[in-house]
Amino acid sequence: MAGAAAQRPAVAEAADLILSAAEAVFAENGFHGATTRAIASLAGVNPALIHYYYGSKDGLYETVVRNRSAEINGRRRALLAEMPADAPLESLLAAFLRPTIELGRDRGRGGPNYARLVVHVASGTDERSRRLTGQNYNAIAGEFIARISEAVPGLARPAAVQGYLFTVSIALSLMARTGRAGELSQGAASDDDTEAVIAQAVTFAAAGIRALAGDAAAPRQTFDRPGRCRAATDTGEEDPT
Repeated sequence: MAGAAAQRPAVAEAADLILSAAEAVFAENGFHGATTRAIASLAGVNPALIHYYYGSKDGLYETVVRNRSAEINGRRRALLAEMPADAPLESLLAAFLRPTIELGRDRGRGGPNYARLVVHVASGTDERSRRLTGQNYNAIAGEFIARISEAVPGLARPAAVQGYLFTVSIALSLMARTGRAGELSQGAASDDDTEAVIAQAVTFAAAGIRALAGDAAAPRQTFDRPGRCRAATDTGEEDPT
């Protein structure tokens, strides 16, 4: 009996073990495919402790997302606080992207599991996903959108919102080392160097956001079939380019 008791996690550790296991199981199976029994088994705890600490599977899922988002957004705010009020766009984007990308690549902190889980949440159209995204990310989104608007002359708020959302997509796609860059470039490119990946992502996102600021002055183009581009005010003559 004493040996078995020694192998069981202390009560103080059980809550953290459950969170880590839940993140892994939710990442692998999604919310609906995950079971509290599987989570308890991976954590090495009695399933009743899940209900004791978190109330339900819903409560556990929301706690995982809330804790991770607080970690990421806390670091983002710390980086913003170190910057002057007139920080350039590139610095703002680096402060936004770095915490997400670095966490996703940190196996020691379980980052790859959250990299998979957060994609489910951020791209979900169900009520739970939309609510969790709003509750945990809308405030920080507003802070960055305001700073981005101030950093780029002529950038209207709707364009800043779109630029922010495009940057979110970039961050999510770069959280995991997939090896895709190497495959597509026959080894010439790599996603192994996190610093290089962040720098390239910042350059790409900054150029896109600045281009959005010039949209109002530039002729708009539409694409009405593959290979045919025309200005929105065109009468129908094809652009030879």
